[in-house]
Amino acid sequence: MIRLTEQRKKALRQQALFPLVFFSIMTLLTLCLILPISRIRSVTVDSNDKQLRVAVIKASGLHYYESLFNVWFNASKIEDKIQNKVGLVEQATLRYVNVNNVVIDVKEEPQVGYIYRNNKYYKIGTTGQSLSEGTPSVKGSYPVFYAFKDKAKLKLAVTKVQELPTELKKSVSEIHYDPSKVNPNRIKLYMNDGNEVIADLSTLTKKMEYYPQIATKMDQKGIVDLEVGAFSYPKN
Repeated sequence: MIRLTEQRKKALRQQALFPLVFFSIMTLLTLCLILPISRIRSVTVDSNDKQLRVAVIKASGLHYYESLFNVWFNASKIEDKIQNKVGLVEQATLRYVNVNNVVIDVKEEPQVGYIYRNNKYYKIGTTGQSLSEGTPSVKGSYPVFYAFKDKAKLKLAVTKVQELPTELKKSVSEIHYDPSKVNPNRIKLYMNDGNEVIADLSTLTKKMEYYPQIATKMDQKGIVDLEVGAFSYPKN
């Protein structure tokens, strides 16, 4: 009889323990959800590029005082979203400083130029992707791409320009997409020396090898036509 009573008391204690533990855990979780430590205090991007920082934060979708649990459980998705949406970002990684300060580390793609759209200049990377945040002016000696509305044409142009020898590449100031009825790949290049070059995107790398030799023989600044042949003539 005594043993049976002890067994019943033990069973009652075990039954009472479960709801106690359950409600204790729920109380702790509730406290974690409402305490400031469980909320994002700040979001920063480890980059010196202002336009890139703005674009990355927008793409991340993270906001001040958002639940950290949402960030923890979706970190990989947030990183992928940044990499897919932001040109010039090869890799994005989230890390946390003092628990609730979110830092986004980015591996940046090298900048090769700017694309001009809607009165702003947007940085372009080696893959032809551009930032979503523009700037009113150009910084540095990068070439500017104009009138490239087709992403495939822009990517091809970026690739071809990057294939040029370093010194020749540095001598290009502007690249304009200038298709004709017979040639959808025609472009016009404005050189730093004052000359203009008419060329075909598909043959740009090979044909531009002739430019230095042609330019040195010109008596005045003019137009170098590399679209079909390789010759020059004065500007009208």
